[in-house]
Amino acid sequence: MATDRALPEPVVIGVTKARRDGRPVETCTVAFTKVPIEPFLKAFSDSTNAEKLSEESEGTWTSRLYMLIAGNRKQFVKLKYARSPDGNGPMAASSIAER
Repeated sequence: MATDRALPEPVVIGVTKARRDGRPVETCTVAFTKVPIEPFLKAFSDSTNAEKLSEESEGTWTSRLYMLIAGNRKQFVKLKYARSPDGNGPMAASSIAER
């Protein structure tokens, strides 16, 4: 559990090193219990070169998959979030990239 004035609190951050199809990969997941969804999505879009690959909705939850280049590495990023009536909601952002 991390606390930082730049991030909405509380936030959980997880980082792993693993293998996918025999290749070494790194993953990172950041989970927020409550974040302003639209401003987050706009900041993500404005600050990355992410290309949206898919979007699925199930009830109040939306899941989006993106591909982007960051740090000279191709990464897949999945955002899963649920909007509440006030525009805030829980969100998990996960990325996976080859090492």
